[in-house]
Amino acid sequence: MHSYRSALVGITLLPFLILMSCSGQVRTEPHQEQVDQGTSPAQAVPRMVRTLGAASGNVRCELQDRAGNLWFSTSGEGVYRYDGTSFQQFTTRDGLCHDNASAIIQDRAGNILIATDAGICRYDVTRFSSYLEADSLKNLRITSLLEDRDGSIWFGTLTQGVYRYDGARVQNFLNDDAHTFNLGNSDQLIMDMLQDRQGHIWFSSWNGGGVWRFDGTDFRNFLPSEAYYRSNQDGRSMQPITYTPPDGQLPDDMIFSIAEDRAGNLWFATRRHGASRYDGQRFTPFQANAPLVQHGLHAILEDRKGNLWFTTDKNGVYRYDGITLRNFTTTDGLANNSVFSILEDSSGQLWFGTRGFGLSCYDGERFTTYSE
Repeated sequence: MHSYRSALVGITLLPFLILMSCSGQVRTEPHQEQVDQGTSPAQAVPRMVRTLGAASGNVRCELQDRAGNLWFSTSGEGVYRYDGTSFQQFTTRDGLCHDNASAIIQDRAGNILIATDAGICRYDVTRFSSYLEADSLKNLRITSLLEDRDGSIWFGTLTQGVYRYDGARVQNFLNDDAHTFNLGNSDQLIMDMLQDRQGHIWFSSWNGGGVWRFDGTDFRNFLPSEAYYRSNQDGRSMQPITYTPPDGQLPDDMIFSIAEDRAGNLWFATRRHGASRYDGQRFTPFQANAPLVQHGLHAILEDRKGNLWFTTDKNGVYRYDGITLRNFTTTDGLANNSVFSILEDSSGQLWFGTRGFGLSCYDGERFTTYSE
């Protein structure tokens, strides 16, 4: 998996997925919360601080930038940056485009790009600005971001498909017959994007869209078999359904996120069928899938030790070491059992963004929760 890339989920646009509130706190200066001194985010030993995202109900772990800062997005409270000493909050009062933020990346020029409900916002270390000036783009509700190996910026949206900006022009892929990228549903959104080691770009979608792969010329759509839709006629039911995926096929059409392991396998976190692994030829259910199917997956990450981590909607996180699947919940110190995202920092600590109660950090032995 990518170095220090977060496993990203928890889009703010789905009321049944996140109980969203837009009551962001506005301050005239970026707000800071103190923690113990440290030389880097990886080395700092944090004390308990106020809940991040308490007003909005969720936090997502997004990025460790090249300077070592950790970035976290929220719905309603803007974004937070942790430099190893303090948390600094940025909201619309500081120039952020919107206080609902859903994704953060750093481009090759070093700019921090933030996906918001009012387009993409760029932070160049000194100030915030709109990344693209066209009014039509400023009104887009951006749900995911990716910079590809050529330097183009891709952004997924709610209802408007996928856009690509190559530095000169913006191209929209939506129901585009020439590229066979047809989302179908008017309320479709792009949950996550990933470029694999072959250079293919993958898009996970919601509301029946399944997964798309772009090879540089054409899009290919991966969907469950017809038997899936006979069991689940609208393709969107949130209730468990009786369905056994045929060998080799994608098991679900509701995919939260995508991850790549060190062997080059792709992992898909699904709503109703746990984790699915794609080896370039076929989809295979994760061998220890049973408890994951029950609780709905949000994100998957392979850590530097080779452990696989799975975050769930209802039952905390799971770690698989190749033999044993271990569950961590609030009983073990996790902030909340609904975990949206996971990020591994440069020292190997794992950060978990959760619903309602903010942020937890796991150092391999214990969880530290950032809460009052």
